[in-house]
Amino acid sequence: MSKKTHAQLKKDLLSYVGEHCDGVDLDVEVSPRWDRLCFTFRWEGFDDLLLEERFRKVARLVPGDYFEKHCQGAVWLELTPGESIDEYLKQPRSEDVDADLPDIWRQLGEIEFFSRLEDELVRIPPKDCPDDLSVSKRVLRASNLSEDDVRRYCLAFIRQDVYTDWEVLKAVRPIAESAPKPTRKVRGKKGKST
Repeated sequence: MSKKTHAQLKKDLLSYVGEHCDGVDLDVEVSPRWDRLCFTFRWEGFDDLLLEERFRKVARLVPGDYFEKHCQGAVWLELTPGESIDEYLKQPRSEDVDADLPDIWRQLGEIEFFSRLEDELVRIPPKDCPDDLSVSKRVLRASNLSEDDVRRYCLAFIRQDVYTDWEVLKAVRPIAESAPKPTRKVRGKKGKST
């Protein structure tokens, strides 16, 4: 672990993250809750991001060698302004949707999500394409899904280690389209299953 002071760590991390997350704040302390170093980022830009998206947004901005030398083993929290640690910890994670994946893949097919996402993405010049799931979320919300369903579907993408809209098409679409379809019982004469 790092031999840098908390103030040095804060300065370094803010220099990496602050350039891309304007207005981000950071507390660096040994947390009594976890009894180890804790980096608590607060930023309004985390508002529409799931927990794993938040971590990815911040951690990928930190050079790998710096992360390994000074941040390995620390607790990372990415909070919106006013969000408590307990509220943060209660939010769902990608592993929470494992049992629902077959249904999620089927439901995405039913709403023609992948075709609609592709239609949206081809309209965006490559240099302007977002490096996140924002277009996927917009397409899902336009399907009149509940926010819980939008969250579940995005967690399913993340469960496949997919964090961008183009990756959804490249990696998730084949999984969803090849997923077994539910079998339906066919009723024969006199209501007996055949």
